[in-house]
Amino acid sequence: MTAFSKNILTAADNEYVCYCSKVTKKQITAAINNGASSLADIKSTIGACMDGRCKELNPRGR
Repeated sequence: MTAFSKNILTAADNEYVCYCSKVTKKQITAAINNGASSLADIKSTIGACMDGRCKELNPRGR
């Protein structure tokens, strides 16, 4: 298993935040910097949380 940060705020930019859609912290940060102001905005912009299996696939279990 690949090492991961227990706290996403201190995670590397290339670390997955959304495991079901393979979305990285960097992609989410970019979406926010480009005007996404809610989870719905982020989902529609980069496709995060679309499969609904993050808790199952995330090594953090959340």
